[in-house]
Amino acid sequence: MNRLQTCLITVLLLLFAFSHSFSQEGNDELIKSLTSNLKAQTRSEKMVEIGKKFLDKPYLASTLESPQEKLICRLDGFDCYTYVETLLALTLISEYENSTLADFREMMQRVRYRNGEIKGYASRIHYFFDWTKNAEDLGLVEDLTPTLGTLKTVSINFMSTHRQYYPAFKTNNAILGQIKEMESDLQDFDFFEIKVENLPKVQNQIKSGDIIAFTSNIKGLDVNHEGIAYWKDGKLHFMHASSELKKVVIADETIEEYIRRISKHAGLMVVRIQE
Repeated sequence: MNRLQTCLITVLLLLFAFSHSFSQEGNDELIKSLTSNLKAQTRSEKMVEIGKKFLDKPYLASTLESPQEKLICRLDGFDCYTYVETLLALTLISEYENSTLADFREMMQRVRYRNGEIKGYASRIHYFFDWTKNAEDLGLVEDLTPTLGTLKTVSINFMSTHRQYYPAFKTNNAILGQIKEMESDLQDFDFFEIKVENLPKVQNQIKSGDIIAFTSNIKGLDVNHEGIAYWKDGKLHFMHASSELKKVVIADETIEEYIRRISKHAGLMVVRIQE
């Protein structure tokens, strides 16, 4: 292989790497196509309309993990957490006159990190319950669960008691200490859930576009999974990035059927985007 061939191959590899990373995050044109000319009127309706644009996108786990904490915003695939975050951010910036990739990244950082600042692994909001409190403080959402549900006694400490699952602080005691401090702060708040047996009584107060999270029977954990409520044929279903089906789908099961099928699920949290 001569020098010219080597140079050409190097350039092609660099172009491939650039285009691959570019397609993962998107660009101004893609953000505009996702957030403009929406038929929906309310923010909740926009959550659904934008969410449908990602149907069949692949389920991708652990996309936020990296050797050094940084903002990662992918539009080529999602886990349940990043799917909901992405829909919220895109819905909010859809009200901008001309939304851009920079706007999307700024909003994602605002909802994902405490005080919107990236200061290491523990600055990312890891628990859904904590995420909800942060988004409420920002005036972006309202947690309806205290009104629709009942009080549940839970100590949220799964991360610190299972550090072996988290490479970022598996051997890093400093980060472990920060995680413990964050978990301790959560104990100041009451935790509510809608029990599965009570869901039929209150589900008519849940509307399409509400953020839902399935509360956990696992000790120390707040929720197992999350998605977007979606009424279909008079029954309450949901949209989510499914680890079972390996893609973004509108679930065939109702929310109640899904909770009852999976033993680790206890009930539901419901969070509504503020209009």
